[in-house]
Amino acid sequence: MAYSTFIHNGRKLEYLTAGEGQPVVFLHGLGGSILQMTSAFDLPEGVRGIYLNQQGHGESDFDPEHFDFDTMGDDTAALLARLGVKKAVFAGISMGAAVSLNIAVRYPQLVEKLFLVRNAWTDQPMSQAVQTAYRDLGLALKEKDEELFWNSEGGKIVKGLGSAYSEGAFSGPFKETPQLTNWQKFLLLPPSAPVRSVSEIEALKVPAVVIACRGDFCHPFEMGEYMKEHLDGAVLYEIPGKDVDAAEHKRLSNRYFREFLAGSERPE
Repeated sequence: MAYSTFIHNGRKLEYLTAGEGQPVVFLHGLGGSILQMTSAFDLPEGVRGIYLNQQGHGESDFDPEHFDFDTMGDDTAALLARLGVKKAVFAGISMGAAVSLNIAVRYPQLVEKLFLVRNAWTDQPMSQAVQTAYRDLGLALKEKDEELFWNSEGGKIVKGLGSAYSEGAFSGPFKETPQLTNWQKFLLLPPSAPVRSVSEIEALKVPAVVIACRGDFCHPFEMGEYMKEHLDGAVLYEIPGKDVDAAEHKRLSNRYFREFLAGSERPE
């Protein structure tokens, strides 16, 4: 895949487009990249996929003084303007779901539908335990010392979950240059929130599907329930977590996504 780049507010950002048809913006999670989205979602026929490496991810520049949900929302809106896209479906995982929510609140004219997978933020930050785990991950990445993480308070929290998926999510960054170089993002984002109040979520009038799993440390099922409760008309689907059945997790995510694009929020 050949990435393109553009400059927004002095930062070089990587993006990728693929396919032709209905614009869909795919937004990755914290510590992820475009590759997370291309592997999680099979691009349906008749869809123009738009993928962005948010700042501090992939080869996109990073400015820790301006790393927050508003900035990522602005970067994404700038990419759509560059591509001449006036309205799109937004499909985001974790951080990408939060950025999608931020855009829906701040740029409602850009959003046709929302497909929110494994919400980790609402109008509230991550839980204190998750914040602690990410804080200690960031500090250990700064020192390039994985053992420092596993011996920390946050590392012990993750280890105590007994989840191979969660352990992999926190050990993987030590093998990835963007995470080692841009370690500050793991301290900055978990204590923040993509929107300022629940009333902003309740005011949205946009078709939405929420995907949630049980037993997911960073993405509690309750976050999905909260979004269904406060996002008018949202449909919530429970799917197996990656620890339980990774293949079924992907299959159902893609099934619900395709049917949502086709106009069915409640597939049989």
